[in-house]
Amino acid sequence: MVAMQRSNPPVPSPASAALDRALALLACPVCGGDVAAEPGSLVCRGCAARYSRDRVLRFVERAEYAASFGVQWKTFSRVQLDSARLADSERRLRRETGLAPEELRGRLVLEAGCGMGRFLDVVSRDGAALAVGVDLSAAVDAAAENLGDRPNVCIAQADLFRLPFRRAAFDVVYSIGVLHHTPSAERAFQALVPFVKPGGVLAVSVYAATVKPGVPWALNLARRRLWRTVTRRLPWRVNLWWARLAVPVFWVIDKIPVVRYVRYLFPVLIYRDYPLAWSVLDTFDTYATALESRHRPKEVFRWFREAGLTEIDLLDSDDGWVSVRGRVPARA
Repeated sequence: MVAMQRSNPPVPSPASAALDRALALLACPVCGGDVAAEPGSLVCRGCAARYSRDRVLRFVERAEYAASFGVQWKTFSRVQLDSARLADSERRLRRETGLAPEELRGRLVLEAGCGMGRFLDVVSRDGAALAVGVDLSAAVDAAAENLGDRPNVCIAQADLFRLPFRRAAFDVVYSIGVLHHTPSAERAFQALVPFVKPGGVLAVSVYAATVKPGVPWALNLARRRLWRTVTRRLPWRVNLWWARLAVPVFWVIDKIPVVRYVRYLFPVLIYRDYPLAWSVLDTFDTYATALESRHRPKEVFRWFREAGLTEIDLLDSDDGWVSVRGRVPARA
């Protein structure tokens, strides 16, 4: 008799492991019903709405006001990922959310507006049980390319105002540099609150109304606003062409005394302490984005207070940012 070989069960892929964990958190953004996984799709058991999935769970079909970010992060998909030479994403995550590794390890974490995954990368490496990144734009494809092979990362394309999750699903929810690019930063903040567990942490970082005190910085912001009245209406291809062509030129000019100040007459951003690609990326980001708002610390602090959060802390973030975190009260 020939002994029959016993086949081993298939080993789950990292993506399927993350999906299995995420299914317990998902809810239909239309009716709030349970969501089940089928080959190539997700189906609501309540209203029968069907959503496609590949490496990304897709709950929207159009990027709307966030379309430029899809172009941006697919073009510069790895520029801001941390490396041995530069760990700016980890620095900013700590500084602008106050989240230490021990607050993320073993937790269910949601990033609202994940882009290509620069901060989600840090959260994943910190040992989150599941790090879920959501973005309205096609940047989710870049995030999935960068992080989709990790068993504790799940990427979803969804609207922040209609998130596809159960209420109180996450231990930590944070958003860095995103809410001010929505139609209403305050309403976007309010949309995040219900998804934080009692006792959980919510942290956001948005553009500040002022960068530094003084006339030169006020003039610089006025210059930026003036240029944006034109550039944000241009096709994204034009803005991308300009960033790639002009920034390297002004990068050189900026090193010439006196002459360097000519760059302030043009829509470019030049960073002396970062690689050239960061200046190209942020020039496109600044001048191509459709929507932008700026906020004062008291205003953002008020959002947290009126939402009923406690332990509210105004963080010592970089110039030009307002970063606040708070805690959803634990149930009595």
